Amino acid sequence: MPNKADHDAQCWKERRARYGIPDPEPLLHPSVLPSENLADFELLVAEYYSSLNPTRPEECSFVDDIIYCEWILRRLARTETELLGFVHANADPTHAGYPLGQPAAQKAKLFTSLQWRAISNRKALKEAIEGLRDLRLRPIPDPEPPPTPTIEEPLPEIGFVLEPPISPHTEPAPTEPPSVESDVSEIDDHPRLL
Repeated sequence: MPNKADHDAQCWKERRARYGIPDPEPLLHPSVLPSENLADFELLVAEYYSSLNPTRPEECSFVDDIIYCEWILRRLARTETELLGFVHANADPTHAGYPLGQPAAQKAKLFTSLQWRAISNRKALKEAIEGLRDLRLRPIPDPEPPPTPTIEEPLPEIGFVLEPPISPHTEPAPTEPPSVESDVSEIDDHPRLL
């Protein structure tokens, strides 16, 4: 039975085919939209990696966060510019003297949410830079390797320890039972109490 994601994808594919809409092109990189320039993104990645020169996976994670935040901030700046032009062009009536103020006044909620998104990305960018700085000042120590057993230290054994086998040719020396006469003589040497 197909899952919901497969079913939804199939439904969208059928709808696009019904109206003659071509399938969307797959993204070359998940962070780059088809309307954006992949070369600009790759240049940004190369600049940050050559500038910050991460040497450990933890540092690479922070550098990736910095790159992502910077790319989103650039995208939001382009989005704001396009929105201002779009809202101003579609406004009734347009005021030539207020090309920025009129769109912001007409779609205040839209521009407020866009600014909130930009502010939260700047905060995430600042935290990523501080995290990288903190990691470089106080790096995560490498785990100590487990101690290897040496010849002086015996290996722990599991189970029981066998005693050396008794060979069939050697018999244990018989011990003589104590004589009864020696026990009686010891008793006679002690003074008796009456």
